[in-house]
Amino acid sequence: MVIDFFTLLLAAFVIIMYIYLILVRKSILIKSFKKKFTYGIVIGCSLFVLAMTVLADQTVDQRIRGFLSVLLILSFLLDAKGLSEDRIILGPFDKNGILYQDIEKMALLLKKNEIRLNYFKNGRRGPMMKFSIPLEELLAFLSKRVNEETEISILVDEDM
Repeated sequence: MVIDFFTLLLAAFVIIMYIYLILVRKSILIKSFKKKFTYGIVIGCSLFVLAMTVLADQTVDQRIRGFLSVLLILSFLLDAKGLSEDRIILGPFDKNGILYQDIEKMALLLKKNEIRLNYFKNGRRGPMMKFSIPLEELLAFLSKRVNEETEISILVDEDM
């Protein structure tokens, strides 16, 4: 039984990536939510790779790579973005994020079961994030963190 150097390198990468993703996930206080469709795709792909790994006639090294590949695909479920203590985190590998004091304007769109947040920095619009918390909680959280001159606009969807 010989395990290839690149298999060991892949295993080290997977372990370090999971530790990093878990740490980033813990730093987010208010998480934005993802579509359920994403979960289905990720789980479906990982089950397919797992089935191919188990059912195919492979060496031990190839099986280990297959299981590590399943873990790599499942890492997309740990993908988190949201609001941390001092910044907006836009993705799991966004180490800097957007500091609250750099934001010039925020727009909140109220839908039936969600709040869509958009921000403007240096005259440019950032990506939209969706939250499923009450508006009062989100405003209390933001009011403690953004600058006093930051404008927060609240828009209400007319279909409510």
